[in-house]
Amino acid sequence: MKNILFKIYMLAFMVLVVFFMIIIWKVTFAHILHEYHERHKTQEIAKFKEEREQKQEKTKFEKVILESEERVKHYLGYRILEEVRIKGHFHHIGFDIGPDSRSYCIKCHGDMPHDSVKELRAFLNMHAFFVGCETCHVKLDESHKTGVFKWYDRTTGEIVTSPVKKGSPGSFRAKIIPFEKNNGAIQRVDSDERINFSLEYKENEKTLSEAQKSKAKKLIHQIVSKQPYICEDCHQKEKPLLPLEDIGYPKERIDSIISTEVVGMIKNYTKFYMPKMLQFGEETKKQ
Repeated sequence: MKNILFKIYMLAFMVLVVFFMIIIWKVTFAHILHEYHERHKTQEIAKFKEEREQKQEKTKFEKVILESEERVKHYLGYRILEEVRIKGHFHHIGFDIGPDSRSYCIKCHGDMPHDSVKELRAFLNMHAFFVGCETCHVKLDESHKTGVFKWYDRTTGEIVTSPVKKGSPGSFRAKIIPFEKNNGAIQRVDSDERINFSLEYKENEKTLSEAQKSKAKKLIHQIVSKQPYICEDCHQKEKPLLPLEDIGYPKERIDSIISTEVVGMIKNYTKFYMPKMLQFGEETKKQ
């Protein structure tokens, strides 16, 4: 009988010890474990939100840029422009704006370099999307002049067939570049030699002295004319600078380009006359 009571006593004592150990654990260490799980849970929630936001951004980009196939047409008066519709955009994009990997001019001057004349900078920068810088800013002498102009792919830099007949203005993804005579051969003005020299200067510019920079810039701009070709040199009927038919322009487009109205618009655009009825104070001065 005593053995049974002793066993019951020991069992009860062990249960009591375990009970107190659990209480001590909860009071002393349980909050640490709870905080660890809560922190871990918070980190998981934050990570989930971040992944969800990134997925939403990616989905939005893919939907708007990569997967959008809905096209809209815009009547521009002289032609119909068809392009991919981007939700939320009221105006059509018009021009395919993208970097020119071949041009060494834009490495310093940028894709839209014309900013000195505010009345014409938009018109000139628009041309920069399909006309190479050298086309307007390099005037070859008679010994180097060829009269040859070709299109090059803006991404690869390779000479390509005329894109004019296949696409609308602004979607060519190509630019016009002149060719010159050099040692009996015909080569493009933006030769690999000139490009490599300019890129080397750009890479080493910070290590050069002012004298060295000045010398390098003079060599780079050696073929650049102080006075570039002006609008009338292309937009004229007698002898336009560019052989428009040879580089792929159809007759109706040529007629539009060489129209004298274009030159007239450019010349008159810089002059703006305020109606007298809006010139406040004029009548007061006369009295």
